Amino acid sequence: MALKRATFFTYGTDDKCNEIQKFIEDAGVILDVRDIEKDPLTYEELEQLIGYLNVNHFLNNFSDAYTEFKLDKSLPTREEVIKLMARDHNLLRRPIIKTVRLMTVGYNKRKIAEMLQINYNGNNIEQENEKRNTRESNNRSGIKNKRNHTSSVARKR
Repeated sequence: MALKRATFFTYGTDDKCNEIQKFIEDAGVILDVRDIEKDPLTYEELEQLIGYLNVNHFLNNFSDAYTEFKLDKSLPTREEVIKLMARDHNLLRRPIIKTVRLMTVGYNKRKIAEMLQINYNGNNIEQENEKRNTRESNNRSGIKNKRNHTSSVARKR
């Protein structure tokens, strides 16, 4: 099985980010961690990270900066929002977890686990699927055996 790797954008000593980081690392995913408080994202990096996605997915509407910049009243253009995010990283929802093809923003463990194909208990989803398939196969075998037994009993009558 290939090792999983992701980029993890966090902010300082945010307890929720630390909890999610531990959850992912405990599942065996290798993280390239970037603390955007110490190493802020540039406008160009934000533009590339956000890509064609809706910029609202990346906005932290609980931050003081959100109301300070009056984003709760109306949103400026996409370009302006990204410029504001580059200026004040408190506007970014976090953590941001990015793989080669996928990305999640925020603390939703279920979505993170689905994206990284890990389970809440830290097992790989592929391992969990294998266990489930084995159980289902065993259950089907048990059903077939019962059918065969029932069939032979029915024939004896």
